[in-house]
Amino acid sequence: MLDCLFIGSTTKDTLLMVEAPPASDQRIAASAMTHACGGVASVAASAFEKLGGQAGLITAVGEASDVTAFIEADLAGRSLPYLQVIRIPGADSPFSTIQVERDGKRCITHFGGCIRQLKLEMLDKKALDNAKMIHLGGLAEDFSVELAAYCRRHTKALVSVDGGNLSREATERILGNVDVFIPDDKTVSKTLGLAPEEACRYYAEKGVGIACVTMGDKGAVACSKGTVYHAAPVCVPVVDTTGAGDNFHGAFLYCLQQGWELGKTLRFCNAFSGLTCRGLGGRAAEPTLEETLKKMEE
Repeated sequence: MLDCLFIGSTTKDTLLMVEAPPASDQRIAASAMTHACGGVASVAASAFEKLGGQAGLITAVGEASDVTAFIEADLAGRSLPYLQVIRIPGADSPFSTIQVERDGKRCITHFGGCIRQLKLEMLDKKALDNAKMIHLGGLAEDFSVELAAYCRRHTKALVSVDGGNLSREATERILGNVDVFIPDDKTVSKTLGLAPEEACRYYAEKGVGIACVTMGDKGAVACSKGTVYHAAPVCVPVVDTTGAGDNFHGAFLYCLQQGWELGKTLRFCNAFSGLTCRGLGGRAAEPTLEETLKKMEE
């Protein structure tokens, strides 16, 4: 039995440190560069596993290529107790180029490739049956909606969805089959035009058990059973914010597994995701459980 099964994207990320992103027809120099394995579901699974949870991952790669080989090598080197890597014929593996500015903010150019071609019949249904929680992230919108509905009807798992970048239409279709829904404040502003706290209440009214909105350097807000919780951000030296939201999701599900109350959960997740910003790439600086608990109390 897996504590949590993560389903979604794994990418090869090329990260470049720059003073500022280039304008059109401008050439700039990068001061540092690294290749890292990222992806919405993959990074969240890494965070969950780092904290001590039993995480599984279902993801996809395309045809043989340098990008595919990089992703497969990274996944093979991880200690995940369950892994299904689905190869999609005729497709390319997901890839991102990320320009990271001096203050940690970044510009992302992402190519989704094969992840958009995942279908329900490709997934290992036994893995879904044997998961206490299932988290969806980085999938095509229609497939996210379909898969959430399947998990609600055919499994006993708590269903969690990364709502970042989901359209208003897809959000409305998926909410009725979701237990935990966490978008970022930019997505909320674009799709609902509401403040984060109001958005949490809106999602809760649509049937979500726990609704949360991440707000970057402004912290996080969540709502459950009519009660709203706020948590301030932590103070850390920021190198790169890539993957901070994905790490927040993994930490959040770990806290749910532990049965922590929501206020403590938000403080912990802010500390964990904040500390990941110390390194270049989403997984480069993932802290331990002990580091996070210490930071949370500062």
